[in-house]
Amino acid sequence: MYFEIYRSGFQWRWRLKSANHEILASGESYTSKDACLHCISLLKQTTVITPVYEVQS
Repeated sequence: MYFEIYRSGFQWRWRLKSANHEILASGESYTSKDACLHCISLLKQTTVITPVYEVQS
């Protein structure tokens, strides 16, 4: 897996891709490249003990 960052107009975006280059996840747009990279660094800090919550509607 790998993260990919790219520009979309004046915004920066990220997406997580699998080894076969399929998109697994993507994020919102950011006004700066640094903000986009910061979000990726936060995601990289998650672990197997990060909880998953189901929201009831």
